[in-house]
Amino acid sequence: MTDSEDPEESQDQEPSEDDRALIDLSRFFTATFKPFQGYTPAQNTWISKMLAESPLMQMRPYLPRIGVPPSVFPMTTAADRLRRQMAALTGFNDTVRRALQPFTETYRPPWHDVLASVGDTIRRLYPENLREAAPGIDDLEKLLVEEGIPLMWVPGPETVRALLDAPDAAARRRTVGRRWKGITNDCETILEDVEHPALQDARSFALDVVEALRAGHINPAQALATNLLDSVLQRYFDKATRLALTNNDFKSKGIKFKLDDYKFKVACVFAPVWYAHAKYYPKNGDPIPRTFGRHPSTHGVSRNQYSRINAVYALMLVTSVVKFFDTELPR
Repeated sequence: MTDSEDPEESQDQEPSEDDRALIDLSRFFTATFKPFQGYTPAQNTWISKMLAESPLMQMRPYLPRIGVPPSVFPMTTAADRLRRQMAALTGFNDTVRRALQPFTETYRPPWHDVLASVGDTIRRLYPENLREAAPGIDDLEKLLVEEGIPLMWVPGPETVRALLDAPDAAARRRTVGRRWKGITNDCETILEDVEHPALQDARSFALDVVEALRAGHINPAQALATNLLDSVLQRYFDKATRLALTNNDFKSKGIKFKLDDYKFKVACVFAPVWYAHAKYYPKNGDPIPRTFGRHPSTHGVSRNQYSRINAVYALMLVTSVVKFFDTELPR
């Protein structure tokens, strides 16, 4: 939130010296994370993005002003006033303590009551299956964008760990193949928890995919999952949004899905959806890919494209998308 958007900054008056000494909390983390943690600029940007979407920053409109002295240390009257402001906000200190952590023991006394655990705040942005592994931006880029592996809500934490530990893309694909039963169970568990009334038909069809896979009906499972994914996207996104999230021209233009262009949850859910929409034109003589794709599943039905592994990928994709809308659609 910029100063012009802050309701507490709407009055036409000169800011005090203390006010000028305060900086926005998200800017503070962008400026200080790298020196203390050694992260790259891209990682700093991603962390700042996640913090901006965290429960802590969602409370910004309710605060008169959140900030820290530009010099950070030592403490100033501005920082003292910050502590008093936070202490006056019922329940807010606990949120802050859970959200942030002292950077070093050297600065522990003045900031002990304000900073608690940055890591906890970031991990809360992950669904439960990712919290233990807490994959970083490089892992997310590799698995979501470069390999199209769904990670949001499914698969379960043990499979996530196995995927992260695998040495390459081929090994990760084999991991999905070996663990297909467990992944199918993971998808069923998430789908059973989908509660939004508007998603009950989609939930039911996705559970039909689960049953088809278990019964060995691999081809019908992949076909249904693929068409269900398309139907859900058509129903809940307008054309412009849908095209932005699925227009995959990487093969011809070399343009990848950019995680930084979207909010954290949207980026993580729809990067593998984008991957699955790689262009495929039979009339141009394009070879049918062995990895799962929406277009070859529809226009290139073959033994190359239809397989149990690809059916599992399709089920994971549609499960994560249905769960996404379950968390986002208004009730």
